[in-house]
Amino acid sequence: MTGQRNASAYLEAKVLSSSREELVPLLYQHLCANLRRATAQIEAGDIEGKAASLDRASGIVFELLASLDFEAGGDLASRLAALYSFFAREIAAVSRTLDRPRLERVIGMVESLHGAWQQAAAQAAGQPRGAGRRAAG
Repeated sequence: MTGQRNASAYLEAKVLSSSREELVPLLYQHLCANLRRATAQIEAGDIEGKAASLDRASGIVFELLASLDFEAGGDLASRLAALYSFFAREIAAVSRTLDRPRLERVIGMVESLHGAWQQAAAQAAGQPRGAGRRAAG
């Protein structure tokens, strides 16, 4: 349990010290990790573990959804909202059905978006603070 507490303290420190541009890729990273963990737990028959991992993944998706700035993000924010809603429905369905191929498709989509957000964060880091548009979330 001490290891989990240390990891949690590390994550909290990382989140508190991160810029907004760094937070979205960090959320995606943890979303991917929880979805991959759920896949392994489904395969191992660890239903409690799967439920916890998918619950954490859902929480991250809802955090991403809540962080959207529809005024600044415009059409992109609306599209991301639809995508995050899709992810939430898929995660809920996988939690009920244990459909690993369905979960793998979601993981692929999330990993693709994670890569895009990492690139965007790297580009934003190269700009002076406030020079870039506010991230859509």
